[in-house]
Amino acid sequence: MIDAEGFIHITDRKKHLFVSSGGKNIAPQPIENLFLSNKYIEQFMLIGDRRMFLTALIVPDFDALKEYADARGIAYATNRDLAAHPTIYDLMQANIQQIQKDLANYERVRKFALLDREFSVEEGELTPTQKVRRRVIEERYAPLIEGMYEGIN
Repeated sequence: MIDAEGFIHITDRKKHLFVSSGGKNIAPQPIENLFLSNKYIEQFMLIGDRRMFLTALIVPDFDALKEYADARGIAYATNRDLAAHPTIYDLMQANIQQIQKDLANYERVRKFALLDREFSVEEGELTPTQKVRRRVIEERYAPLIEGMYEGIN
């Protein structure tokens, strides 16, 4: 965007680096790719720019979760039921702890939310080449994201 004085303003994707409130530079993509290698995670978006710690929005691999739930007798009717089930949350938390054990403390996800649907191009959350549109997702899930940071000063 060019303003009235002729200055160029980059409005999105200027740099894929987060700067934590503590001043640490964090590259989200390598961390996200690490989590995406897990069989229970379909989509993963790290949040943490100008924040005290990292959080994440996670779209589970619902086929893998359904297998897990069926094998353990966990009742569910929809993806929303699975994403909200405490046993599934505990499974994801254990997986997250295992995945990030070798990351620096400031690169670790402290809180996360499980979503009940995938990010999509139709909803404007992904580009046609399947890249996450962070700004759109952060706006759409703002109350959920803010909830993960509640009570933190």
